[in-house]
Amino acid sequence: MGYEVYLQKTIDHIEENIREPITIEGCAEAAGFSKYHFYRLFTMYVGVPLMEYVRKRRMAYAMQEVSQGRRILDIALDYGYSSERSFCRAFQREFGDTPGKFRNRRYAVPQKLMVTGNKSIDRGGLKMEYTFSDVKVEKLETMHVASSRAISPNPEEEVIDFMNRWRESNHIDPLARNFGFDIPVTEEQSSKGLRGYEYWVEVPEDTQVSEGVRLKKVEEATYAIMRITNPFSDPFESIPAGWRKLAEWANEHGYMPIGSQET
Repeated sequence: MGYEVYLQKTIDHIEENIREPITIEGCAEAAGFSKYHFYRLFTMYVGVPLMEYVRKRRMAYAMQEVSQGRRILDIALDYGYSSERSFCRAFQREFGDTPGKFRNRRYAVPQKLMVTGNKSIDRGGLKMEYTFSDVKVEKLETMHVASSRAISPNPEEEVIDFMNRWRESNHIDPLARNFGFDIPVTEEQSSKGLRGYEYWVEVPEDTQVSEGVRLKKVEEATYAIMRITNPFSDPFESIPAGWRKLAEWANEHGYMPIGSQET
């Protein structure tokens, strides 16, 4: 069964429980994957993190009820906001104006997302193709890494800049391998436009770390590796497209990620 099937079940689950508490952990368990692997899969296929997608879908349903004249406080409480004020702030960030401006307007909730296996992305009618290397399997030996993470509107730049300064001040080899990846955030953090990112730098086992940096031991493992030509020329398209291709390759070749389970 392909990844798309599990992700579509998640999309359907969100639609059926749009007013109920929804968590990354719950969706990951339902799909049969670890939280972190599920988070990356959802983001690479859908284009936004899970809780950002949930927030946008809830706001679309809330907009429909606003346009139908329902009381704002009732709408706010039904969609998980603690007060009318917090809902109105979130509504204005999403739609550019207050709920009162949308009373008695025609509005239909956009159709729910249908996850497919398309390998090209259609944005506004413009097809965008990317160049990828062949996927290869490579074993990485056990290593120690200095790790830090950030949750902010621009976490990649923030944590990489922090770790580069830390690496320089601690005389870590500038050619040491480094790794970066998205990490999940809470629904509240997502609603504020925050994202999470963790960054690793390979270091000697006896490296002394300081505040904001943790030393981790990464056990030997086998990885599927692929390179993208000019990934930062359009990172919001090329990088998710690369992750999708890598996930499709793993799925086609029968590889199961660490932390996943058979269903």
